Amino acid sequence: MFGIGIVEPRGSSNRLLAAFRRSTQASKNQERLYPTVALVVTVLLAAWMGDANGGYFVGNWAPCAFVVATVAFLVAAVAPFGGARLRWGVLALALFVAYTAWTLASVLWSPNKGDAWLGAGQTYLYLLVFLTTVALVALGASRRWVLAASVLGPAAVAALTLLALPSRTDASFFNDRLVGTVGYYNGEAAFLLVSLWVAVYLGGSRRVNPVLRGAVLAGAVLGLNLAVLTQSRGAMVALAASLPVYFLLSGQRLRGLLALAPVAGVLYLAFPGLNAVYVVSSNGGSTPAALDAALPAVWLGAAGVGLYGLIWGLIDVRWRPPAAAKRVVGGLVLAGCLVALTVGATVFVERFGEPVSVAEQKWEAFRTNDTAGEDQSRYLSISGTGRYTLWQVAWEDFSGRPVLGVGTQNWEATYYQERERASGFARQPHSLPLEVLAERGIVGGVLFFGFLGVCVVAGLWQRFKNFHSEGKAQVGALTAAVAYWFVHSGAEWFWQIPAVTLPAIVYLAMLVAPWKLELAPHPLRWPLRAGGVGIAALAVLVVAPLYAADVQLSRSYAAGSLETKLAAVQRAQEYDPLDSRLPQREAELASRMGAAEGAEDAYGRAIDLNPRHYAPYVLAARFYEKRGREDKAREYYQEAAARNPFDDDLKRHVGRRVDGGSVGGESVVDN
Repeated sequence: MFGIGIVEPRGSSNRLLAAFRRSTQASKNQERLYPTVALVVTVLLAAWMGDANGGYFVGNWAPCAFVVATVAFLVAAVAPFGGARLRWGVLALALFVAYTAWTLASVLWSPNKGDAWLGAGQTYLYLLVFLTTVALVALGASRRWVLAASVLGPAAVAALTLLALPSRTDASFFNDRLVGTVGYYNGEAAFLLVSLWVAVYLGGSRRVNPVLRGAVLAGAVLGLNLAVLTQSRGAMVALAASLPVYFLLSGQRLRGLLALAPVAGVLYLAFPGLNAVYVVSSNGGSTPAALDAALPAVWLGAAGVGLYGLIWGLIDVRWRPPAAAKRVVGGLVLAGCLVALTVGATVFVERFGEPVSVAEQKWEAFRTNDTAGEDQSRYLSISGTGRYTLWQVAWEDFSGRPVLGVGTQNWEATYYQERERASGFARQPHSLPLEVLAERGIVGGVLFFGFLGVCVVAGLWQRFKNFHSEGKAQVGALTAAVAYWFVHSGAEWFWQIPAVTLPAIVYLAMLVAPWKLELAPHPLRWPLRAGGVGIAALAVLVVAPLYAADVQLSRSYAAGSLETKLAAVQRAQEYDPLDSRLPQREAELASRMGAAEGAEDAYGRAIDLNPRHYAPYVLAARFYEKRGREDKAREYYQEAAARNPFDDDLKRHVGRRVDGGSVGGESVVDN
């Protein structure tokens, strides 16, 4: 499965040597099988989470962390690394370990320590994935098979989603856009597209099995076309930004073009029907009918492109074009791309004007949330949907606390307090670079961006120094996939969606992992093994309480008596005493049971655990209001309004509190 062809020596005296070589190769292939399977399973966890809310909730991603921690522990403890050269990998791992430790340390200065702990747990998941990937590749895991798994997993989810869409439009669409299995438009698009350039590389590689080439290209068609239904402009921008990265770095430009062209061709043909789903739905038409009209083109296109990949692969097995011809055609492809870019730029200037002035106009439309053009397609609009305000607050957080930051996942409270106008609900600043700087400060920024830089530089160093065309194409695909993830993450909150970020971490690890397995006089040093074991063990200690508390919290919402529910949420707080949601749930249950003192105490603890956020004050105010304690209710409404001054409901609540009553007989609780 992993080996290369062996030419047998002629003559009876050499048959034994040929047999020995075959047995040696088989033994090596078997040794590579185990790390490959382990890494394939790790990658497929992203697809599993992609079908479960993107892995956003603790109950979705924590079990995956336990699986990866087990693999990391075993690999670090007993795996025979031999001659793997891990210098780049160790440097990147050291930076990622330091970043994760800094994230965990931010619990100390975070006002909401529960959310900081949660963010540290997710970061540990990514650290485990990175460590495991580097180690398993160093043990001989096949990059190509792992990359194929990263494509086929989301492709399978896309196929199942497409099959179910016409009968599940109510659950799959929101605001006329596909939210899919991830539950968020842009997250669904990124989950489907983060592996696109890997699919293009695999579909064009002569070293990949023809059947697999057809499968990945068909999967790319399904994912790309399904992503259109999300109407994600960020995905469109990220694809445009990552396309030149792939073709500039790939050593197989012609093959890349031949792999991408049919995928893009199907998109061109199917786009009008897919875009019509959004237009019809937004105008009150029948979404299922629009889907029934659009999806046959997607299925037929995927089948056709899959067959194209299979036939191309079979031809590749029997015929190899001359090297000189490949170089000439590859150069022509690159020249053609440059000419097309020049012509496109000229047409753009003639039609729209100078790029600087156009950019200024688009930025103004983004900043002011101009929605012009959305009636025809959301891709024609440049509205920022409130992101400019989110980014402003994040930058103010960084400016106010440049060294430490406000604490991991603690941006939300400052957003409601510091925003300059009402701009809707948000939990993250919708920009990974700003999220890192605002919440972890300059120290976290240096560690995180240093980690990314080392991974990319390591891959590019090998690409320009040592690699033949196949290796160059692989580095180009990995770098382009990381570029897509980073650009799209620049306007999103994908760090909290493991189904999107886990594959990107795997790609980063592959860039920095050893590219050659060589014999070495000394095995892996024990400090590195001890460090890997320690990381795996500490990750379990960080994540296990979060998961146990989440299980108990879920039980508090399950069927049963109020006493059973209350006992479950109290046990949850024994595992995680920092999460403000738990005493809030306890207070709700105690209030329903008539235990007023217990509810009052629990609301007080919720406020202590999340003092800068307005929400626990609102819940406490409503509790006191129901009990007729108007002075206390007024006090907490005022505290909430101070922390969220642009909330109209809170303004009305505070303004209507007159001598212990509500104005006009309107109940404040019901608003």
